[in-house]
Amino acid sequence: MKTFNSKLIFLLAAFALAGVGCGKSNEFQTNSANGVYQPITNDGSTPVSPEGPGSGTSTGSSTGSNTVNFTPVSIAEFNSYVAMHPLNNPSNFKLTVDLQNAGNGRYAGSVKISYVDTGYNYEGRFEAGSGTNVDMYKLKDAGLMEAEFNRWFIINGKYYFSAFFQDAYGAIVLVFDNYINQGDAQGSGAVSGRVYYKNFAQSYAQQSPYRKCWYIYEGPYNCRASAVINKNTPYPGDGYRLLGTFSGLDKAAAMK
Repeated sequence: MKTFNSKLIFLLAAFALAGVGCGKSNEFQTNSANGVYQPITNDGSTPVSPEGPGSGTSTGSSTGSNTVNFTPVSIAEFNSYVAMHPLNNPSNFKLTVDLQNAGNGRYAGSVKISYVDTGYNYEGRFEAGSGTNVDMYKLKDAGLMEAEFNRWFIINGKYYFSAFFQDAYGAIVLVFDNYINQGDAQGSGAVSGRVYYKNFAQSYAQQSPYRKCWYIYEGPYNCRASAVINKNTPYPGDGYRLLGTFSGLDKAAAMK
């Protein structure tokens, strides 16, 4: 195995950190001329949820589950997502969503993907914090919420939700693309959707601890996706791959 001297490792780390501060300026779309993209409500506010303002906070009355069955598109694709070890006979795939309204209709929290293989339980936990980006020399997007892009939006009158989450090895995009209201005036309902993933490229450089990957513009730790940032389509491109689907997730239990 080849070895690298300390000077080369230092240069690689410096190059990766410099990549965080360069690239195009952040483009956050607020409306469109053709009227198709409608991320705001009629009164000019960001939609908190399909039930309207005020439903993004917990009432403490939810008895539903924020864990549902998860269906990978294929075992081969799930093996590509896992990457760290080969799969034998995985089963009991689950998705757990635990989000909180961090303000302005942005949702922070965690998403967990778990499964069982040869008698062992495995779990990947992906997170987006509730704080804001620190102001650091040459780093972009200071003061923006870490969960800035994790919100509901409307396209052609239909509600969608898309959000970034990250662990040490890559990022996922959580998408809600269907909502069923139970009609009980309690804000209850179920969502279904998809999970996309993008693993980080192998690198000897460490990721900057001051920015999540969706705020990194260049290099192996860039996980940006224009669809999630601009909310002009529900599903991400930019190298993301569909991992699987889910349905029947209790919205009130998953989003507080």
